[in-house]
Formats: sequence, C-alpha cells, structure tokens
Amino acid sequence: MITGIMATVLTFVALMLSVVAYYLYDRRREESLLTFARTAFYAAGVLIVFQTVLLLYGILAHHFEWSYVFSYSSRDLSLFYLISTFWAGQEGTLLLWLLFGVIYGLWILHLRKEDEPMVMSFFNLIMAFIAMILIKKNPFTYVWEINPINFAVGVIPPDGAGLNPLLQDPWMVIHPPVMFAGYSATMLPFSFALTALVKRNYDKWVKPAFPFVVFTAMTLGAGIILGGYWAYTTLGWGGYWAWDPVENSSLIPWLFSLALIHGLLIQKRQGGMKKINLLLSIMTFILVLWGSFLTRSGILTDFSVHSFGESEISSYLIGFVLLFMTIGLLIFLFRVNEVKYHPVHTDLATRESFMNLGILILVLMGIFTLVGTSWPLLSGLFKEKAESFAIEYYNYMAGPFAVLMAVLIAISPLLRWKSSSWDKLRTVAVHAVISIVLGIIFFFAGVKQIIPLLIMTLSVFMILINGQLVIKMLRKKNWGFGGYLVHTGLGLMMIGIITSSVYDHSVKTTFPKDMPKEVFGYEIVYQGRMPAANGKDHVVLMVDGKKTMGKFYWSDYSQAWMVGPSVENKWIRDLYISPIQIIPPEDTMTSGHTVTLIKGQKTDFHNFLLLFKAYDMNSHQMGADEMMLKAIVEIYDKNSGELVGEIRPGISIKGDDRQPLPATFVDNKSKVFLNGINVEQKSITIVVNEANETPEAGKEILAAEVTIKPFINILWLGTVIMLVGFLFSLYYRFNERRK
Repeated sequence: MITGIMATVLTFVALMLSVVAYYLYDRRREESLLTFARTAFYAAGVLIVFQTVLLLYGILAHHFEWSYVFSYSSRDLSLFYLISTFWAGQEGTLLLWLLFGVIYGLWILHLRKEDEPMVMSFFNLIMAFIAMILIKKNPFTYVWEINPINFAVGVIPPDGAGLNPLLQDPWMVIHPPVMFAGYSATMLPFSFALTALVKRNYDKWVKPAFPFVVFTAMTLGAGIILGGYWAYTTLGWGGYWAWDPVENSSLIPWLFSLALIHGLLIQKRQGGMKKINLLLSIMTFILVLWGSFLTRSGILTDFSVHSFGESEISSYLIGFVLLFMTIGLLIFLFRVNEVKYHPVHTDLATRESFMNLGILILVLMGIFTLVGTSWPLLSGLFKEKAESFAIEYYNYMAGPFAVLMAVLIAISPLLRWKSSSWDKLRTVAVHAVISIVLGIIFFFAGVKQIIPLLIMTLSVFMILINGQLVIKMLRKKNWGFGGYLVHTGLGLMMIGIITSSVYDHSVKTTFPKDMPKEVFGYEIVYQGRMPAANGKDHVVLMVDGKKTMGKFYWSDYSQAWMVGPSVENKWIRDLYISPIQIIPPEDTMTSGHTVTLIKGQKTDFHNFLLLFKAYDMNSHQMGADEMMLKAIVEIYDKNSGELVGEIRPGISIKGDDRQPLPATFVDNKSKVFLNGINVEQKSITIVVNEANETPEAGKEILAAEVTIKPFINILWLGTVIMLVGFLFSLYYRFNERRK
C-alpha cells in the first residue's frame, strides 16, 4: 500500500532532519533549529502512530492484499489474536520498536531540557536506522510484489495464512510488547551515556539516566518472566527456560543492565565506576542489537525454536550493529582518558567492594552466555558445519555464579560504604542459624548436590536479610527499599528454580481410556478427546476426581501434531501432564506392558533401559502393495548401563491390513510388538507381551509425560516480588530525579 510505505519513508526523513537540526542547535544555539528539531520528531511520531493504526486496521479489516496481513492473520482468529498478529513478524516488531521509541522520546522531551539536543540526536539516529530497515521490509507491501508467481496483480486472497498455533495464546498479547518495551528502552541509557562523553559531563548524566536504567531492567526482566511462564503453561515441554538463543538474547542485556544499576549506585555514593558505567550503558544497547541480528537474520533457524527464518534484511541488521557499536566505542575510546579516576575503597569489608564483585559476576555471566549464544555463528566461520553448545554448558556456568551472587547479595547490605567493618555480621547470627538449619533439612529431604544445596541455603540467608531490611524501611516510611525487595524476590526465584528443575521427577507412561492409573500418588484417568470449535481438540483427564484438560490436535499450518499440557497447580508442587501421542483402538493391545519410547532418550522398563535408536533403514517393499517397517530398540542393563541386546519389532502393511512382526525380548520369553509410530514426536509405542501371545485390539491409549515440579510456586512468587521491587525502585528514582 503506497500510503503506508510513503509514511515509512517520511518517518525516516523526519527523523534524520531532527538529528541534523538537533546537532546544529547544539553547535549554534539558534532557537529556530530547536523548534524545527522538535517539530520533525513530532512529525515522525505522528507518522509512526499513523502506520500503527493503519496496520491494525488492515489486520482487523482482513486486508490480505498486504503481505504482512496475509502472512500472519486469517479470518478465523479471535479479536485478541488478530491484534497480536501486529507483532507476530519482523515488520510488526520493528514498527512496535518505533512506537515505543516515540513514547520514550516524548518522555525525554518532558523530563530533560539541558542535554536534550545531543541525547535526542543519538536517540533519533537509532530510530531513523530502524525506519530505514522498515522501508526495506515493509508491512504494507502487496502480496503480488513479494510473490508474483503465486499471486496475480490486483487479486486479493480470500484468506490469510494464519497465525502459528504456538503463538495463539493469551500470553502472545502481553509478552512481546513488554519485551520490546525493554529492548527499545536500552536506547535511553545509550543516548545519555554518549551525550555525557561528547559533552564531557561524566557525573551529571547519572541522575537523569538512572530512572531509565531501572525501567530498562524492569521491562526486560518482566519480558523474560512472562516468556518463561508462557513456555511452561503452553508449550508442553515441561520447563520455563531452555537457554534457547532467543531467550538468551534477552537475558544478556538484562544482566548488563543489572550490572549498570549497581555501578550507578557506586558512582552516586562514591564517585567511582565512571568509565565502567559509560561502557555498560553502551554495551547493553549493542547487545540488544546483536541479539536482534542473531534472531532476525535466520542464522539461528536450526538452533532456536523462536527465531525468525531466513531474512533479506540480514545485511541491514549487521550494519545496524556495526554502525552503533563503532559510534559508541569510538566516542568512548576518544574520551575515556579524560574521565578522572576516582579510587573506590578496595577493602573487602565494604559495600562497594561487594557490589564491584557483583558487577563482575553479572558481566561474566553475560559474556559466557553471549559466547554460547553466538557459537552457531562463530563455529560456522571455521568449521564445515555450525554447532551449538549443549544446555549443560549453561547450567554448569550458571551454578557457581549463582552461589557467589547469593553470598554477595546476602552480605553486602550489612556492610558500610567506605569504612571497612564486619561488625553488622554479628547481628544476623539468628538468620545464619536458620539458614544452616534449613540447609540441613534440604539435604535430608534429598538435595544432595553441593551447588544446588549451597544456592538454596544461601538464598534463604539472602531472603531473611533483605526481607528484614524491607520491613525496617517500611516502618520508617523510607521508600528506597525497592532494591532489597528485588533481592528478596530473586532469592525466592533461586530456590524455586532449584526445586522445580533440578529435583523434578518425570515419567513417560500410557493411559488406556477410562482406566485409572496411579502416578506420583495421583489417580489419573484419561477420558478421551473433546472436539473444540476451533479444531484444537482437548485431552480430557481426571486427576483425583478433578477434571483437567490438555491439548492434542493436528495443525495444517505446521503440518504437525500440536500439544498443550495440563498443569494442575498444587500448593507444594505442580502436576504437569504433557501429551505425546494418542493411539487409536485399532492400533492398541489389550495385554502386555505398553511403553512409549522417544528417539534418543532412555526409558525405564523393569530392570532395563530401553532406547529407541532409529528406524530400520533396511525396511523395504515386500511386494507391489506390501511394506515392512521396523524400529531399532537397544536394551541396556539398568544397574551397569551396559548394552545387553537389540530388538527390531515391526509391522507389515498391505493395503488396510496390518500384521505385527514381533521381536523376542532379551529374556527369550517375552514378545515385543511395535504398537504405534509418531513421526512428528519422534516416538514409538511398543507392547512387551510376557504371555507370548499376540494381543488383540483394545482401548484408545494416551501416551504422556507426567512431571512433578516441587515448590514451583516459590519461583512464581519470587518473580512477582522482584517486579514489585523494580516498580518501587523506579518510583524512588524518579522522585529523586525531581529533587
């Protein structure tokens, strides 16, 4: 649509004019230039709002001639999901970034007058570059311009391709806007820091920038938390954090923003950390750009379930990164030697020393995560095939960092600024005793590994100390307790993460229809599938007499079976049931032990471990209309872990007739039947028939993974407390700024 594309072009022009006018005003101090610069920014803001409204109108009115509307929406979507398609693709998220930029720009104009010209010059330059990318990849382009082979000029498609089923969730309406509010907020400290360097105001920038830094950390943190909860309750893989590159691309700048908050605290109190704070402000934004490049360029398509596919804007994205990294680091290097060094007390028993160590840990954790996230790109430069780090790399890295962080967060509030003293540690002897006692209880309750045990014990200590400080400050009506509340929430989160991920229990099992089965002390009954009007069939379960539902349905969009978990939230643990496969009655057996095997994962069976390795590639055509298919299953001794045998159960298919091709188990008595195949889930179902008889068709069977997540509510409680702490901290810093 020419109107929308022209609006994007004019947005770029207006922003560049504003950059030039602000720069000239800073040099000449002519009021007409300032007026023009502001007017140009306001014009850009109006154009961005216009494009936002226009795209929303196009989505809601089903203008499928626009490539973006066709690609991400359809007539069957509800109102909320139609709105969420606005940010389902790259073009929409770039426009959303610009929209938040307009809001933040108005915020700067309202709050900051002295350095407005230079701050807005850098800020609008970033906005202009985003607008330039949006010109290249525009949501208002017609479908026949993108794909002239499949779409005739002027012929409007009757319906759109639709929204990815994984994104058709209420959290899709909330999570991306919060996440992009955080991404775009990193432009604020970046612009303030560069202005401080250019203007040689290495101290004055801290007070006006501090609230924006807190806001950046809060929104990035909120986005990460919402994304984790969405994954846990909707996607069905049983977790909330997988160290996916897209997840990491949010985590890394968040860690740097947290480090920056603590660095600014030291600079305000001691005058130190000036160089580090300027560099952290620059790098936080650069890391957002780098994450955007990795996830939007298509480089991580084979390594991330969240990343966008291959993109024609890859060169623009890497140019975006290189341009602002060059601008930021060059200005920093030209000015850094002018920044006067202010010595910070190096005695260990001071608050600033502990905060310095905390900053170091946050930055190191961010760097380690950055290396792992970027490894598919880096390894591809010197290896024939790109590769990624295993999840264990991140877990091994994060554990020791979490222990050190817990120690620092617990003890630093007890130390004084400047003066070295351990005196206050004596006042928390009771807290220490309580923490140690609970640590002993954790040990006997099953927390035997040293790192998880230390994290949980130290987290209790951290919660007690920071929580007590929050209460004290509330009694004194001192509203500066936000940071301590954040630390309290973080302590709860760390405990919840350990209990729900390290010490969860999971089993893959089967549920014949209407037959009760006890799993982890719960009586579970599979009652069948319940069709839904939107085609997303529910799996109906009864857990201890209470009805609960998961999802299991075929998606034409994804050409795969889609699953959604049933999550039964209890006080002390969650019961998480994730469907794997539904086996129809004609493919099931009435006797024997039914076992579902997922490719590459060992599954318990009596005294053995069964591993579905692969399909027998030697399976072949037996005749003109007859096919034989076998699965290779390795059998390991459960105690020694040694391979004790291999079996290849299969089926013979001739027209509509299926005949089992059983294999003999390692006990030389039992027969093993291949009972079901799920290509999408990469799983098979076998029946081990100890009666040595061919079973008959029986009931419909649900194969599912059942998981117990102990004390996961502590994690969610901690996230809420942490975000509330950020809100109080933000309120305090804005009030402080007005003084």
